Amino acid sequence: MKKPLNMLIWQWGRRGAGPKTAVEFSKAASSLPNIKTFLSLSSQAEIVQKNSDFFVDFPIKTYTSVGGYIWRILQAPFLINSLYKYIRQNKIDIAICTMPGPMDLVMAIALKFLNIPYIVVVHDVYPHPGDGYVFQHFLQKILIKKSRLTVTFSKYVFKQLLAVNFVPNSQIIEGWHPPFSYTTKSGTQYPVGKEVKLLNFGRLLLYKGLDLLEEALDQVSHQKPYTLRVVGHGPKNAVLDRLNKRSNVSVENRWVPEEEIAELMHWADVVILPYREASQSGIAATALAFGKPILITNVGGLSEQFNQEDLVFICEPNVNDIAKGLDQILQLNFPLSRPKHDADEEWKKLAEYLIDEITSKLDK
Repeated sequence: MKKPLNMLIWQWGRRGAGPKTAVEFSKAASSLPNIKTFLSLSSQAEIVQKNSDFFVDFPIKTYTSVGGYIWRILQAPFLINSLYKYIRQNKIDIAICTMPGPMDLVMAIALKFLNIPYIVVVHDVYPHPGDGYVFQHFLQKILIKKSRLTVTFSKYVFKQLLAVNFVPNSQIIEGWHPPFSYTTKSGTQYPVGKEVKLLNFGRLLLYKGLDLLEEALDQVSHQKPYTLRVVGHGPKNAVLDRLNKRSNVSVENRWVPEEEIAELMHWADVVILPYREASQSGIAATALAFGKPILITNVGGLSEQFNQEDLVFICEPNVNDIAKGLDQILQLNFPLSRPKHDADEEWKKLAEYLIDEITSKLDK
């Protein structure tokens, strides 16, 4: 029998995949025998504010602006003291940062005072073009170098992490990216129509390849009608304007709250992700969990992540190949009967694997 383990899991982002990853991992880890989890999220996190019955063991007030961030950093000694007391009082054995953010070194200092090891899940070694997180990646580098162990969700990021020599090979654990679980309350049923419903979902940034998709639409030869929704948040640009002018394409440039994501997945017949670069994809994994075929490009860790899946169309990141992939998809007979993935079970498998690896390495 494994010895009991008190595990602090933290992620102090406000929206998106950051806090969602922490919640999914915490839920999975707490279901394992002899594991007691303590979850720390931002009190301003969307997932906290929109779920009144959602319990966070140690909520942290973060910030909503650059000025707010500077103010919180000036208050760091008081926050470190609060963290120190909480960690000691709850006899935390290890801590895991499920996605790095700008305030994490505050937690690292508190853990260091108590000589408690922490583990960092590294999603990206380098910032993506246009994501504006250069300073955050500088802080991430410091956090990784001072961590006891690191975790990656793909071999691609594993190799990148080795190449930059932040930590030795023995301190890196290679995992995988499970799908996020989303539920819908509306119970809306979307009728099967003559048009194939294509969905592009995520941040609307340069590296997402929307320019490639826009040009590829002109080269689609199959005559089956389709409609494409491009949904996500990003800066306005000419590519989005051109897409939105097409009669069968709509661009919804907005932040999508968590409760709408399941609705989007239920609406779609296929999820289209023509990335120019990527480390791994939580969106693609989630689409598969909903039983949706996906079109992805052969970049980063995507082909590694999905090459064993059926109804995954992998194409090269160029206009011609994406157009061919779209033609292949339009030849399918919808609706497709495809088994769904159990997201909760996938996270449980990952949590069990990572905890086994972490405890084994820490015991050496």
